Amino acid sequence: MKSMQGRVVCATNDKTVAVEVVRLAPHPKYKRRVRKKKKFQAHDPDNQFKVGDYVQLEKSRPISKTKTFIAVAVPSRNGKQEKEEAGELGIPLESKQTQEQPQA
Repeated sequence: MKSMQGRVVCATNDKTVAVEVVRLAPHPKYKRRVRKKKKFQAHDPDNQFKVGDYVQLEKSRPISKTKTFIAVAVPSRNGKQEKEEAGELGIPLESKQTQEQPQA
């Protein structure tokens, strides 16, 4: 089955989200890779996705005239930011360790 990843750009309709998929394609004349954007309508049965969420589109049977994809959740791309809060290497910061030692 064909699947793509994109970003939700519109979530105002009931059970439907508009997803913008960006791909790189060579320019016909200059052969430089340029970004091509295309919007797809996708089925969101629980209205769980908001604008800005990254989703995966999976091909399915036609749901309506314009909807042939189902939106599926993708793990967040902000994995690096969560590690930075706990320290660069995932180790507690020294300031937090010194506060815990006098209490023990």
